[in-house]
Amino acid sequence: MGCKTGPEILQIIITSATAAVTPVAHSLRAAPRLLRIDVWIDNIRIAESISDVTLWESQIIRNADGCCAAMGEDRESGTTRFDHAYQAVSLRHKCVRSVCAMPALNYLTVAEMEFLASHFLYAAAILGTRLCDCYFFIKAVRRRLSALNRGIVLETFPANLPPSAVGLGERLRHMTENNCRRIIKSTEKASPAIITDAALHGWGPF
Repeated sequence: MGCKTGPEILQIIITSATAAVTPVAHSLRAAPRLLRIDVWIDNIRIAESISDVTLWESQIIRNADGCCAAMGEDRESGTTRFDHAYQAVSLRHKCVRSVCAMPALNYLTVAEMEFLASHFLYAAAILGTRLCDCYFFIKAVRRRLSALNRGIVLETFPANLPPSAVGLGERLRHMTENNCRRIIKSTEKASPAIITDAALHGWGPF
């Protein structure tokens, strides 16, 4: 199915620069060494004394204003929506609508199958769905894409997924369409790190 670089990489670089993370931003803009700054995809957390945090928060806001960055809002990155009020993630409505608009899995072409499968895998990662339960669907998709890569079938050919794979695929479709937001639990005693996605280990640094 290929690997595409999402906007999360660019987003975290911009966020890091806003927070003045030393390896990313100029040293003159770096945060005081006494502060602990955790950088997530689209958010920044500062910890230490209230006075130091307040002072540096003002500097961050000035930095953000200088590059027209939004602060403290519900934001969307790629196909993901971040809700900071509930520390939750879910899929963008545009992503869900595109899945709903696709035909039933029995009638997919190879190209449509690839489109849906890639959306299902991304949705499963965001919403916390166990992909091992859908192993046979993924295996069937992989076989069809392997045939495509070898020139045995074309993108316009019927996908012809087996009934067992279709059933598992429909479960993934329902999961995507329901789009139940996933609450991310904070980690305890976590060392700060820059990551490029909300992880199963917690919301942000781990």
